[in-house]
Amino acid sequence: MFLSLDWIQMLIISFLLFLPIVYELSNTFKYYAKFALYYTIVMLTSVVVISYGVFRPKNVKNMKFISWLMKNVKMLFGITIEVRSKENLEIDSPYILVSNHQSSLDFFGMMEIWPENCSSLAKKELLYVGPFGLAAWLCGTVFIDRLNHEKALDTIKSTAALIKEQNVPIIPVVFSSYSEFYSKREKKFGTGKFIISCLPKIKTEGLTAAQVPDLTDFIRKQMLDVYNQTSLETTQAKLSNGTK
Repeated sequence: MFLSLDWIQMLIISFLLFLPIVYELSNTFKYYAKFALYYTIVMLTSVVVISYGVFRPKNVKNMKFISWLMKNVKMLFGITIEVRSKENLEIDSPYILVSNHQSSLDFFGMMEIWPENCSSLAKKELLYVGPFGLAAWLCGTVFIDRLNHEKALDTIKSTAALIKEQNVPIIPVVFSSYSEFYSKREKKFGTGKFIISCLPKIKTEGLTAAQVPDLTDFIRKQMLDVYNQTSLETTQAKLSNGTK
């Protein structure tokens, strides 16, 4: 026999009333629920970008709406971002921005500091992630095929050629650890703060191919030092506030 309409309504209401209880009692459920909301917002935002991006494809200015929206969406998730020395990004000449990667939540930080007329590099797999991939392409993202060594190498070589020919400086940007509010292993996704440090530009003028490994090691060490320092700051700040 089919359930009566009253029974169906009661089941739906009971389910909706049960969800908040599970959300508060289960960190795992909260983790997946918040990520579901996060990805839903990203995909819906991508649809909006596609609706106007088709009229100016591969235009980096299409990122403006995404940047503005994500700056506000982060508050919905209780995430606070402190940006330090952002003036280092506010220069008129071209530069290459490099940052550390932790999770898909990096998107919040990226949109917080996204420079004008900025194009990004991304793995080719993201091109096929629903509306997000198409929106990223419309925003001028350059996709690297990591499975095709020759194509990936060509993209990297063209970037290296740009540095060599135009002496484009490199600006490292460091996101502190998210560990106080996020952990994939522990299925934790709470509220909290992280720090974005925009470091001074590193000149590449006169750089030779033989000097690239040393420059890479220098930048990595500099970023690691800042990462450890700012991550420690966020941890100590949370402990001093008595939060969990």
